[in-house]
Amino acid sequence: MEANNNTNSVFINGKAQIIEMFQYMNREERARLIKTIKVKNPQLAEELVEQCFTFSDLDNLSDDELQTIFQYVTAPVLGMALKNVERAFQRRLLSLASREYAEDAFRVLKTAYSTEKRDIKRAQNKIIEILVTLKRRKQIQL
Repeated sequence: MEANNNTNSVFINGKAQIIEMFQYMNREERARLIKTIKVKNPQLAEELVEQCFTFSDLDNLSDDELQTIFQYVTAPVLGMALKNVERAFQRRLLSLASREYAEDAFRVLKTAYSTEKRDIKRAQNKIIEILVTLKRRKQIQL
């Protein structure tokens, strides 16, 4: 009977479910849930913050934190990542960069590429990876 229960049991991946829920929650709701999880399991809370971070969340970072990106991301990668994002955020981020860096990024931003859709996602994921690393080093707060 006990063996039968084990074979019929269903594995529920709670972490994946929380990550999926985060997609439908606003920033305040996510923060409240993370705070609740952090009380019981701080490591899980940190993992969830890292896994749920999206490129659009960059807009919530401070100017100083955004400027840190320029040290770790080349201008062409940033330019590619900024394609198809809100113009106000493009302006904000590029205005924080040095003139030469911003011009290089803007050049890529305005140039059409045949593999653009794939390259945009790759560039955004690269920046997210860098930000997660910076968070682990405690250089930024996500």
